[in-house]
Amino acid sequence: MPIDPYSPCPGGLDKKIKFCCAELVGDLEQIDRLIEGDQVAAALEQTKRLCDKHPGKACLLATRTKLELASREYGAAAATNQAFLTAHPDNPLALGQAAIVDAVAGNIQEAAQRFDRAREQCGAEVSPEFTRIAATLVQAGAQSGHVGFSQGIVEWLIDKNLGSDEEHRLLAAIVGSAGVPPALRTKVHFSLETGDHPWLPDFETALKHAEAWRLSKALTLFRSLKSVASTNPGIFTNIAVLCEMLARPFEASEAWLKVALLRTDSPDDAIEATGRAIALETEADPDRSPLVLFAQARASLSLTGPDALDLLEDKLRHDKHCEPAPFNRSEWVQRGAAAPHSLWRLYEGPVDGEAPVRLLASLLLFGRQTDKEPEAILQGFAPDVAQAIPIAETLLGAKLALDEPQEGLPVAAPTSWLLGAQFRSRIPEEPKAPPAAGAPSAVDAYLETQRVAVRERFISEWPQTPLPELLGKTPREALLQPEGRLRVEALVSEGEATARRPDMNEAWSTIRAALGLASAATIDSPRPLEEVAPLRWHRLALQKVDLDQLRGLLVTSIDAGFELAAERAAKEILSRSDATPADKWQSYGFLEQRATLTNEKLSIIAVLRPLAAELKANDGMLDVAELRIRLQRGDQAEIVRLLEHLRSHHARDQQVLGALAEVLMEAGVDLSALAGGPGMRPGQPAAMGGLPGAASATGVPPVEAGKIWTPGGEQGGGSGEKKIWTPD
Repeated sequence: MPIDPYSPCPGGLDKKIKFCCAELVGDLEQIDRLIEGDQVAAALEQTKRLCDKHPGKACLLATRTKLELASREYGAAAATNQAFLTAHPDNPLALGQAAIVDAVAGNIQEAAQRFDRAREQCGAEVSPEFTRIAATLVQAGAQSGHVGFSQGIVEWLIDKNLGSDEEHRLLAAIVGSAGVPPALRTKVHFSLETGDHPWLPDFETALKHAEAWRLSKALTLFRSLKSVASTNPGIFTNIAVLCEMLARPFEASEAWLKVALLRTDSPDDAIEATGRAIALETEADPDRSPLVLFAQARASLSLTGPDALDLLEDKLRHDKHCEPAPFNRSEWVQRGAAAPHSLWRLYEGPVDGEAPVRLLASLLLFGRQTDKEPEAILQGFAPDVAQAIPIAETLLGAKLALDEPQEGLPVAAPTSWLLGAQFRSRIPEEPKAPPAAGAPSAVDAYLETQRVAVRERFISEWPQTPLPELLGKTPREALLQPEGRLRVEALVSEGEATARRPDMNEAWSTIRAALGLASAATIDSPRPLEEVAPLRWHRLALQKVDLDQLRGLLVTSIDAGFELAAERAAKEILSRSDATPADKWQSYGFLEQRATLTNEKLSIIAVLRPLAAELKANDGMLDVAELRIRLQRGDQAEIVRLLEHLRSHHARDQQVLGALAEVLMEAGVDLSALAGGPGMRPGQPAAMGGLPGAASATGVPPVEAGKIWTPGGEQGGGSGEKKIWTPD
């Protein structure tokens, strides 16, 4: 496309093209056409030739760096960028591209500092290229787990009206999908101060720098106030917020811990500041000890005779601690590794007993190979492998030796390890008749047995498990110190607010009582979206909240992952006489997703059907949702009825067919085999397979994982005010 000679310099100079690189207009147009035609390699080669011919030209150095980054030539991009910085040290594009080079190298703190300086050099005029640099850094920060850095850039883009609302929402979704810890889902604004403090003028100057997005200058000035106002929580709040946006998680966590110590007047604020500090400690060091490591133990097998391995496998097959497990042999072959002869699951107790038994480890048996004798390998997380070794040694008749720890193997945080425990219970016999309407199915009973086993083990083990969030102490040990008590309170409060299942919300409350922590007080607020921190929403007295606030509370809680608050808001909305059919549709839709028993889900879907008719919503999606549940329960007559209804009423609805295809694939139905089956219309299976996951189970649009924004939310501000972080 033609380049206007009076446009700003594409190299970031504060000049028009005519006055800095007029002789290159034709070349720049040609490079631009190559880029538009996706001929990046050709554009890069031409740019290199021009750089040799016109050394030091900002427009060429900026273009070359961009193209080298796009070509993943990171070393070359770093060298070109260094030349760019040497020739033009204050150029915003040079500094912005340097931030990308640092981010690619994993130096996010350096990238944040460079970007802050680049942003300051931009002045009032921000080029589209610099906006693209900002969007790239949002993604880099999200992928590396630096949430505050990414969120801060999105807020700057919104504040400066750079990019569209849709682009802002997309960037916010990228941040959310990377996984935002619950403690960091709350937006904390800069704290304001009043009074006649001698340091107040410097405080206000620092605040002006922060509000003008001169973050490094603001941080330097706020730091200088620590010695003269060491008991002021507002100064440390502002330091913490700035450090989050500048990707300095260690310093941010220290500042939040200081805030917690200074906020003895508000226990909730102290607990949430501590939770924020814990999340930032993890951001700074995701692998901090103690973690639960993956372990392997192996033993050479003394097998004699051609049938020895088969006899050993027969022994395992008849042992009550073992059961065979399927595996994909081709995956091993594709990796160039010898596949095991068989794979076994090893349990802590007999699998045919009444009580559920926990899975400890996997046992792999390898036959004789060209360069190896027969061997057995026991795999699992280290505490489980240690428990499984005596059982395996008895079965194998051989001594197992632990391998040296290796890099690249899985690790788990202790809490995740406990919550991820797998139990096996007695498989129920096939029922002679379908369960009665409204009654749980045999599958419900089977799954509930396993859920109870996981929950009860978690309740008993978590209080005595060393945790990295507690600096290696167990919760019971940490409670002995005031700072440790705040840490335990923060972890328990987050668990209560964000657990995905109702029984786990209750499990955290049970742990609270077992540890002797006081029950959290109920909060009265008529406008909780503006007045109450999100991690406290599940404690609201909702009877005093108006319907509009409840609607916002439901949507925001769902988006931010505050499951208990969303459940309570949904139930409160349904109790209101002025709730609209749309309110009820959304509330029941969320409650159906949160329900654990199939009979509960079916009863909610039955209520949704008349609402669908009233709202003229697509009842085909309800059919698909019910079909998924009926398949789980084995209700054959209802399955046939639903399939026939879908065939006769929704055979041309691509959204319904896509969701149906997903459900059938989940159930193990071979869709390709149905292509020539009776009763199917020509081309129908192809349509079904073309839109996997096209809709949610209840027809309610699915919530994007981690998406954290509030439709119509207000930003608010001042005095450390807290809200959900939103992209607008």
